[in-house]
Amino acid sequence: MRQNLKSVDGFIPPAARARLCAIAWHAFFAAAIVAALALTLPFASAGPASAQEQAPAVLSLEFNQADGILEIEWSGLIVAGVADELRTSVAKYGTALKRVVLFLDSAGGQVDEGDRVIAVLNEIKQGHRLATVVPHGKLCASMCIPIFLQGDDRFAARASLWIFHEASQPQANGSQRTGMTETWRLFRKYYGSAGVSMHWLKSITPMIKGADLWQTGGDLIDAKTGIIMHALGDTIERATAPEAVETNQASDREVAAKEPRVRSRKVRTRRL
Repeated sequence: MRQNLKSVDGFIPPAARARLCAIAWHAFFAAAIVAALALTLPFASAGPASAQEQAPAVLSLEFNQADGILEIEWSGLIVAGVADELRTSVAKYGTALKRVVLFLDSAGGQVDEGDRVIAVLNEIKQGHRLATVVPHGKLCASMCIPIFLQGDDRFAARASLWIFHEASQPQANGSQRTGMTETWRLFRKYYGSAGVSMHWLKSITPMIKGADLWQTGGDLIDAKTGIIMHALGDTIERATAPEAVETNQASDREVAAKEPRVRSRKVRTRRL
């Protein structure tokens, strides 16, 4: 199965694009993800990938020695130690590493740890190009969004899910206090610097006071928010589709089939 990826030729080679599409079909993706601990962008209270349903952070890596691309599938709650795990995982590939592709499926996360994750991504970007991806049906909410915004190239499906809401701070009595002051600090720090429309952020401000605003990737693209740079196609081929069926991705399939792929052993790291 393959997706129609627009404007990816300059970053992700055919073999990697083929894998991206295959993963989309099998619903196996990754993300840096959330827990409402410490200073937090609160996660969604409901939905197919709510924070309460997600497992602790899992990092899955696959390195293509042929083209030097490291694909990271990252899912689970963003908790202490995730940033250090990411730094260690990437560092072991040394000079063989050319590019990093980070797949995300996250309900949000711990802002302090998210800050550290972003610092690691900025270190990676000093010597390598970074792409971030939110595939079909996957969620990027809360602190996941600033992480997604770190990509030099940002890909997302129109059928992806996104959640925006107020930031919150834990109080001494264990309660959470939300407020737009902290929310706007994060908007300016992470959204504005990534080229996200400030006009759009102002327009959603009344909607996220005490509420979760759900958007699709298509909503964000159509509103010209600047969050998503490259839209993944709206359709994928079914497993039962005959080979004779013509699609606008025929040339990509032919190239991908001819290009050899060298894979390293997949490494999975689980943090509780």
